[in-house]
Amino acid sequence: MNNQKLYIFSDFDGTITKKDIGDDIFIQFGKFEPLHSWLLDGKIDIFNYWKELFKTLNGNFTKENLENYLKEVEIDKSFIDFASFCKLSNINLSIVSDGFDVYIKPILERENLEWISLYSNKMLFNSNTYIPEFYGVNDSCSCKSASCKRNTLITRAPENAALVYIGDGYSDYCPAEHCDIIFAKKNLAAFFNENKIPHYNFKNFSDILFILKNRILTKKLKIRNQAYLLRKSAFENE
Repeated sequence: MNNQKLYIFSDFDGTITKKDIGDDIFIQFGKFEPLHSWLLDGKIDIFNYWKELFKTLNGNFTKENLENYLKEVEIDKSFIDFASFCKLSNINLSIVSDGFDVYIKPILERENLEWISLYSNKMLFNSNTYIPEFYGVNDSCSCKSASCKRNTLITRAPENAALVYIGDGYSDYCPAEHCDIIFAKKNLAAFFNENKIPHYNFKNFSDILFILKNRILTKKLKIRNQAYLLRKSAFENE
C-alpha cells in the first residue's frame, strides 16, 4: 500500500502541546473546578460542561492576554519534523481536537504549520459572552467529546485507507478504537493496555517518526479487522 492511502489523525492538547491548553486557559482565566470534577464524575455532560466553563472566563481573558499566554505555550518540537516528513511523503495529516481554534490556529501559525488540516471547535464572542461552537456533534456516538472525532475520521478518509491515530486522553478513546494503527500515551495508553487493544506507546513524535519510517512504511500496511468493522458499522448507522 502506498503512502497516499495512509491517513494520520492527531489529537492536539497534551499530544502536540506539552500540556492541555484547553484546560489551562480556564485555570488561568476562569474557574476550572468544580466543573471538571463534575464532568469526570458524570454529574454534568460534556456540552453543559463547556457552556458553563465559558461563563467563568473573567475580564483578564482579552486578546492581548491570550496572545501573551500563547507565546509561552510549548509544543513537542519533534512534531515539526514529523509533520514535514508527512508532507514530503504525501501522507495525509490532520489534527482532530475537542479544543478550540482560538488557541490552536495561532500556535500552528507560529510554528509555520498552518497547512495542516484542522478540525476543532470554535470560540465565538456574542453580546459580551464567549460561546462554544462544536464542529461535529453526534448524539448517536458514545464518545467522550463534544465533537465526534470518530465521524471526522470515517468521513475524511477513503474506505480502503489505513488510519493512524495519535492521542493521550479520554476524548481519544473512541476515535482511536476505529483506527488501524494507534500511538498512545498517558490515559489513552492505560485504556488500551486495560482493554488489550494493540498500540504503540510513545513519549514524543520522534518515537512515532522512527516507528513510521522503520516499521510501518517498510512493509505492506494492514487494515486492523476490528477497527474496519467498527468504521463500517459507524458509517452505516449515520
